[in-house]
Amino acid sequence: MIGAVWQLIPVALGVMASPLAVLGLIGILLSRRPRRNGIAYLAGWMLSIAFLLTAGILLLVAAGDLGPYRQPGWVAVLHIVIGAICLGGAGWIYLRARRVIELVAAARTPDELAAAAPQLPRLVRSVARYTPPRSFGLGAAIFLNPMNISLVAAAALAIIHTTPGGGERVMLGLGFVVAAAAPVAVPVLIVLFRRQRAEPMLRGLRRWMLKHNGYLSAGVLSIVGVLQIVKAVQIWV
Repeated sequence: MIGAVWQLIPVALGVMASPLAVLGLIGILLSRRPRRNGIAYLAGWMLSIAFLLTAGILLLVAAGDLGPYRQPGWVAVLHIVIGAICLGGAGWIYLRARRVIELVAAARTPDELAAAAPQLPRLVRSVARYTPPRSFGLGAAIFLNPMNISLVAAAALAIIHTTPGGGERVMLGLGFVVAAAAPVAVPVLIVLFRRQRAEPMLRGLRRWMLKHNGYLSAGVLSIVGVLQIVKAVQIWV
């Protein structure tokens, strides 16, 4: 299990540093109901992670005789695909990070935020009028992009490859979901428990995220991409 944890750490960090999640959360916390909307957004985000991870593990189990020391050739191709998506995503995020940071940092209203980050889904456009169900839908939908799906696939591969039994896989899966949800959960919990006193902390957290998140995400995705390609080479060799 220790080997699986080490393999899951960079993948979880890649999900944690998702720029779309951060920008979507900023919009939610600027809405009229930040506490209820924030909880709903977090629930949707976690549900998407848990659903995709569970589906990935079940599909891999059904696809063939996988497990410790058993890696069919097609798994190497899957590692290559995941690595290519992560490396491509890292380059895209790096190129976009500086411009997006400048525009979002200057935004003062949800409408300005939506205009500054056009890569966000259309759901964010009317974030000031959000309700908890709609926030839940945003949290679930915003996770579904090629980079996050690839990262979850990498996590499923790591869990299947390093653990022989169902109990360990469930524990690792739960740990991965909790870790991947941390950057969304922390601001939501700050708003929930500190209420009006949370604003200064959130402003500081917002500035830090906007300044560093894009570059951090690009760096982590690059590491994950390289590791996936190395795993593919190891299978072929």
